[in-house]
Amino acid sequence: MAAFIRLVSHTPELQFYTAHRLYSSLSEDLSQETLTLASVWILGEFADVLLQGGKFDDGEEAKQITDSDLVDLLEMVLNSPYANTLVRQFVLTSISKLSARMSELSTPGVGIQQDRIAVILAGFSSNLELEIQQRSVEFGSLFTKNEIKAGVMERMPPPEIRATMMGTGKLPMH
Repeated sequence: MAAFIRLVSHTPELQFYTAHRLYSSLSEDLSQETLTLASVWILGEFADVLLQGGKFDDGEEAKQITDSDLVDLLEMVLNSPYANTLVRQFVLTSISKLSARMSELSTPGVGIQQDRIAVILAGFSSNLELEIQQRSVEFGSLFTKNEIKAGVMERMPPPEIRATMMGTGKLPMH
């Protein structure tokens, strides 16, 4: 999964295509944990790219995905019987990043979706799983601090690609 995320992060022309395809795949199947984790991570990081829409390389027009569609899907993942602690942690992070991306884009209906996200986060603030509860409270608190939210939730820098990962088989010289 890490190599896949690294590839997408380093290849801007793959970001829209990958986010769109993973959105569609996740909408159809929540039972595969690795697919769910990769999808949720990519959707959180590249929601802005996805919300801006576009075409695929073959010229096919992509179905427009709205901020409401993304919140619906992430909420569905959270409420899925397949959602374990790790999946919930990823979703809470992703939905918080989505909130920041929507604010940056000023999408239509952003206020309604921001309110939905705040309610979702608050719903986990008394969760029995301490890690989930902590994330929910921290993200909920960050949610109210618009002046720093964008900076904290900005896109992660792409992970480094080492020479051995590029298929050269050579170890870096020290």
